[in-house]
Amino acid sequence: MKSKRLLKKIRMGVLTAGVSAALLVPAPPVAEAGVWGTVIQGAIGAIRAQNKYSDVRSQLLDMGNSPVVQKKLFDQDRAKHGQDDSEENRLLVDGVMNQLISRGEYALAADSLPFRWNVNADDSFNAACTAADYISVNRGLIAALNGDRDELAGVLAHEMIHGLHQHIPYDMAKEAAIQTAANSMSGGALTTYLTNILTNYNAAKNITAASEKDADESGFWLMASAGFNPGGFAAMVYKMPDSRAESIMNPDDHPETSNRLKRGLKWLNEYSLGHVEARDDAVLIDGAPFLTLEATETHSAKERACLVAGGVAKGFHDNALVSGWHFTKQPDGSVDFLNDSDAYRHLKDAVREAGLGEKLEALVNAAYAKDRQSGNRETYMEKEQARREDVEKRREKARNNSKKNLESYKQKSLDYNALSLPDLALHEANRLLACDPDDEFRAWAHAERGSAFYQQDLYDAALAELNTSANLAPKAARTYLYRGYTQHALGNYDAAIADSQTAEKLAPGQFAANLRLQGMAYDAKGEDGLALQAFQAYLEKNPKGDIPEKYAEMMGR
Repeated sequence: MKSKRLLKKIRMGVLTAGVSAALLVPAPPVAEAGVWGTVIQGAIGAIRAQNKYSDVRSQLLDMGNSPVVQKKLFDQDRAKHGQDDSEENRLLVDGVMNQLISRGEYALAADSLPFRWNVNADDSFNAACTAADYISVNRGLIAALNGDRDELAGVLAHEMIHGLHQHIPYDMAKEAAIQTAANSMSGGALTTYLTNILTNYNAAKNITAASEKDADESGFWLMASAGFNPGGFAAMVYKMPDSRAESIMNPDDHPETSNRLKRGLKWLNEYSLGHVEARDDAVLIDGAPFLTLEATETHSAKERACLVAGGVAKGFHDNALVSGWHFTKQPDGSVDFLNDSDAYRHLKDAVREAGLGEKLEALVNAAYAKDRQSGNRETYMEKEQARREDVEKRREKARNNSKKNLESYKQKSLDYNALSLPDLALHEANRLLACDPDDEFRAWAHAERGSAFYQQDLYDAALAELNTSANLAPKAARTYLYRGYTQHALGNYDAAIADSQTAEKLAPGQFAANLRLQGMAYDAKGEDGLALQAFQAYLEKNPKGDIPEKYAEMMGR
């Protein structure tokens, strides 16, 4: 696919990275195996010669950094897949996403958007993240997972990584470069056909599949860092549809389901500092059998084993000392431990049902004793510290006081306010302030914060922000316009008129909304004549503008 067609496809909002997908290519004619080597070498050489990758990547990143594009993708998804009407599903996804965003260890690039998400009416097992960080969640996924928060977190963290690591723009740029190179090669019909097959296969296996593996692994550590049960990912994979049949003509661009499970169980063991394993329906601690699970109405025995093992793993991971487990003998003879975090729910339920509190305490004590002798904890935590340092480097890059970063946050805060998304406008304005900008950019950030608070009906907070903005940049007309509307909302009508007049003086004719504000303020003061004049002037500049019915009738509208 050439770059122009590729960009058109992005604009149409059909490029997404999800938990399951397919790339279909036609069956080829029979060919000599030796042709493949020639095709590969020729394609590689052409890619190096043309160097189209960076140009396409830059365009895709720009598109993915637009709040307007993000909204279009949101609207297109709802139009195409419908809207799930379940309040329960919406609250579930909101809760999981907000926990991942607020508590997870990750870095959002300067040229990436804050996440938006929605539950659609598609009944298939899938979720997808677009190039503009909009995550679409199928209600069929939630149903298949029986609403389990930890399993859902395994999926949504995976989707977040697609956005955080900007997989789509980078991957599609690579695919465009390869296709461009392939199209430039000379040869007969057979060579051209084989080149197209190779291009598709390479994209599926060496580009998309690699990103899917990264989303699985990085998503695991993201969900675990946010406080979810680290067994949730592996448990989710047990419910995932099996990998489809494939061939070189019909490659699967996602990892084999069985391999995803193996990797998920491996990460679970690593998270436990090597102490815990989930083997089918059993949980082992340092190789010793702990308990065997049975299926319930909502979870298979294998899923339960993952989630129980995840609770034990989190206990080991989060507590440097065994005293952090707080093993306590209860009056009924049972043993309580850890805290009431939802991540421990499956473990606590299973231990209580089986009466294995004392056995768990003994196994945990033995594990800590072993760690003290071996230095096991320090070895595992070094790897985690390296991941955290990498995240911090990415965060620091996003806080860099560069003109590109500042302009990006400036525009996005304005766009989100214009789209009536004040929470996201605040997010970008705060990112702008985190860069420690000069007074001009600081003034902009405070003005957009004021506009966002105004939309949230937090007028006192809005006024404080706008006063700060005006002090930093006294000649910024839009600040006075924002403040005028805020003064009007607070009942300070003379101040509203004064700010409107200041905005008009600083930017003559630029803001028709100034005239509307004056009309509203004069009307509130009972000065109908002046209000009528202001509204008439407003409609001259904005014929489709909204004015009070009283004045529309006076003008014969």
